[in-house]
Amino acid sequence: MKGRIFVDADSCPKKIKSIIQKAAVKNSMELFFVANRNIPFTTQNPLFFMQICDGHKDAADDWIFEQSTKDDLIITRDILFAKRLVQSGKRAINDRGTRFDSKNIEEMLEQRELSMQMQSLGLHGGGSFSTFGEKETNAFCKCFESSLKEIADLSVN
Repeated sequence: MKGRIFVDADSCPKKIKSIIQKAAVKNSMELFFVANRNIPFTTQNPLFFMQICDGHKDAADDWIFEQSTKDDLIITRDILFAKRLVQSGKRAINDRGTRFDSKNIEEMLEQRELSMQMQSLGLHGGGSFSTFGEKETNAFCKCFESSLKEIADLSVN
């Protein structure tokens, strides 16, 4: 299969990391966990790589952006990074099963800004990522499989 998987791994839930690893093995795809600290793989495989970036802001995002192509899949929670990816024509999803596109990214940025304003006023508790359960896992699996199918279809053409 053509394409690779890049995971902005600092905040990615363990369950999602495990799903990603199984899919990478099944599809013989290179998998990169990228973070500012070591994030161990649950499965060891010669196609798996851990890229530890220095601690400066956006170091992991910058590394993923520079190394990835339009044939790859990037998984991130970072909305600002996702906007950068979408603007460059790269395929990005989050660990909740949302595929980022030019339309929803603007809505998400507006929601993020509103949430930050409410938090600064003490009016809002946890963010949209405060819970993670079966519903979110199932949504991720559906979006992830769809994205992998798109990559596979590219390699056939």
